[in-house]
Amino acid sequence: MLIVNADDFGLTHSVNEAIVETFEKGSVSSTTLMVNTGATDDAVNKAKRHPNLGVGLHFNLTLGQPVSDINSVRTLVDASGDFYSRGEIARRILLRRINRMEIERELLAQFERIKGLGLRPTHIDSHQHVHAFPWCFDAIASLCNREQLPMRMPWVLKFGSNTAPIARKVRQQFLRRMLSRNQRVWDGLVRWNDGFGSVFDLGTIPEYLATDHYRAILESSPAGIFELMVHPAREAGELEGLTQIGRVSENEWRFLCSDCLPALISELGFTLGSYRSL
Repeated sequence: MLIVNADDFGLTHSVNEAIVETFEKGSVSSTTLMVNTGATDDAVNKAKRHPNLGVGLHFNLTLGQPVSDINSVRTLVDASGDFYSRGEIARRILLRRINRMEIERELLAQFERIKGLGLRPTHIDSHQHVHAFPWCFDAIASLCNREQLPMRMPWVLKFGSNTAPIARKVRQQFLRRMLSRNQRVWDGLVRWNDGFGSVFDLGTIPEYLATDHYRAILESSPAGIFELMVHPAREAGELEGLTQIGRVSENEWRFLCSDCLPALISELGFTLGSYRSL
């Protein structure tokens, strides 16, 4: 089975519109909602009008402000009460300057927020893969075990023609080590996908995305349930200051609005679904 999950639902109105449009085109089957961003309410309204779109929780520790009372999660935020950047929170986690109980507190607050908005999440993943770090992974896995929900495992795709820069390859190796630990601790206790990939696995992302790029990713997928992560957005400019992948997101939206991905999915024999199927 193939799950095409669009991250960052709720980030901006442009992102919300792009995700719904690509779902209606048959290219996207699932999404994950950020519950502390400017367009969260708009995303929820759109989700309720499209009940067949699977909606999970996009646990966020790196953008905006927490859902919890700031004073209760002081190690997660800077002096202004904003979450640290991904690089800074990664550094603080590795140096054990983050209180793991505060991660759990903020996760539960975001989980309760999505339920309070009237949505039962299909699964949980995280913004910028912060849950690959063991303390974050343990918090999500524990919640998913308790709530009987699946979660994303951000596996590193075995991609033969990967032309990624050395720095990315080093990060991938570090990620593999963390995921190996996470799998060892939680295997059999939580359901997750068997494979994972995105256009970032191409190494050097082309200026224009085409069927052959997605074919290369999907043909590298292992057996079982594979998640293709996408980030469609209608306007790259609207994402300035929020993400560094605005241009990629707009190009991905253009591709996903065509009939090319549904045709490729059919050609390769995938069944399109969402984490509800787990």
